[in-house]
Parts: sequence; structure tokens; C-alpha cells
Amino acid sequence: MMTVQELMTPVGTQVNGGQSLIEVLALMRRNQHSCAVVMDGDRVAGLIREKDLVSVLAQVLESGRVEVGRAADVMTVNPVCVPAGASLLEALKRAQEYRQRQMPVLDDRGALVGMITHTDMAQAYIQILERQTELVSVNRVLRAESLQDSLLNIGNRRAMERDLKVLATHPKRRFALALLDLDWFKKYNDYYGHQAGDRALQRVCETITGHLRQGDTLYRYGGEELLLLMLDTDLEGAWLGASRVCDAVQKLRIEHAPSPLGVLTLSAGVACEPGAGISQLIASADQALYYAKTHGHNSVIRGRPVAEPDITPSS
Repeated sequence: MMTVQELMTPVGTQVNGGQSLIEVLALMRRNQHSCAVVMDGDRVAGLIREKDLVSVLAQVLESGRVEVGRAADVMTVNPVCVPAGASLLEALKRAQEYRQRQMPVLDDRGALVGMITHTDMAQAYIQILERQTELVSVNRVLRAESLQDSLLNIGNRRAMERDLKVLATHPKRRFALALLDLDWFKKYNDYYGHQAGDRALQRVCETITGHLRQGDTLYRYGGEELLLLMLDTDLEGAWLGASRVCDAVQKLRIEHAPSPLGVLTLSAGVACEPGAGISQLIASADQALYYAKTHGHNSVIRGRPVAEPDITPSS
């Protein structure tokens, strides 16, 4: 938190109690200060505000008196002071508690080192609040970016692990996983180049997210491999959901010359085992995906706790 010393005006206008009010006003105007500190040696004896001084001088002129008075006659005795090391919030509270618009600032030895006004403190505090609001907004953006794959605009591995960890704390919540992988994608990159591969991945992810149910989420699992989290569904529902997005990707008709199918396609493995742990589900989906990749590609396989999963093509 900012301290008073960072905000104060150094020293300020200093006078002694014996100086005339005309001299005090002249000094304040010359220094462009709205108040003057009345000193008694090294001690702060009082405070004179410009508006009070002008009011007294006006009364003197109206009365026709010759003597205009001294600083000691109009000063506020023993004004509220604030330590230079005090925080901005502490100084604001003190100013509000004692209803002070200006306060002398003292060092550790009690010597005057400056002046601070309520306006300066309020403006600085507002700036701090605005900065904090800005930082909160920036942190929110950074947090979101840290959970998003910058290329594909979908959740990254960190986001996936966070969401699955939350799901693991709700054992009664039904959900299914699907691991998706582009068929012969290494050959695609070798043939068309990695930039073309990135663009193809982007189109695929845009298409998949456009065919998801509300609440379902797509993550980048690694490389061109994706993980689809589907809530409130069973194995059959997960198979239908994965088949739907695989069909949508095939219908993009993205040319893939090295593929026997001539276009980009997806293979998928789905898993939904009530009571199973997250790692077990991922292993089951991964086993099913492996089967799909080694038995024809372009298919969606239901993961089962058996040696060989059932294969059912998506189209």
C-alpha cells in the first residue's frame, strides 16, 4: 500500500506565530499553498487555512482596523498530524475521523517534512482501486488463457485435468469420455506441411465444438489427439455423440491425399463406466481408440472392460 511520504507535498509554507496575517497570506499565494503550518521552533504549533485567513482579513477591512493580527491569532491549535510512514488508508481514516482537509506530515523524530491533503489521498486511493480492478481483469484473462489452447481455442490439458478433478468429487454425476484422433495425420503434415496441418486442426475443432451439446467440452489432449467430455450420458449416448462429431468432420471434405479415404477423418474411443476412476476411464477410451486406429480407422469404438472392444463404424 502507498505511504503518506509518497503523496505528500514536501515541507509546505511555514510561518511563526508572530508573523502578520498579510505576510502569511503573501507566502501562501507565492508558494501556491492552500494552508500554512505555524511552527514553534521544531514543533508544529498550528495550521492556518487560506479560506480562514481570507475571512479574517475581510472582517478586518470591513471594521477599518489597522492591526490585522498575527498567525497565532487565527491558527488551529495542535492540528492533527500524520506520520510519513503511515499507509494511505491509515491517513485517510485519520483525516475522516477528525474531519481534516490538510494534515502536516511528521518524520520519526516529529519534525515537519511535508503536507498532505484529503483530495490527494482520495484521488490516490481511487487510482489504486482502479488499478486493482484492472489487475483483477487482467488476471482473469491470464487465467482463462492459461486454461486454453492458443492454437485451437479449446481447453488445454491443464483445463481438462482441473475439470476432471472437479467431476471426481461428484461420484453420482454421470459422464463419459471420448478420445478423438485424426487419421493418418502425420502423413497429412508431411504431405501438406505443418501450417496446413494447424489450419486443418483449427477447422476440425471449430466443427466439433459446433456439434456439441450444451455442457459438453472439448480439450486438446496432446498433439492432434482430443478429449471430449460429455455430461449426463451413458455409453450409448457417448457413442452417438462421438459419432455425430466424427461424421461432421468427414463432411468437411478436407482433402487428405495420403489417406485411403481421400479426406480427413477421425477415429474415436468412448468410455463410460459408472464407479470407475478418471484414469480408468481414460485408459478404457485410449484402448478403444487404439483398436479403432488399428482396425480400419474412421470409426467410433465403445470401450469395455474386456480384452477386445466391440467395433462399430461411425458411418
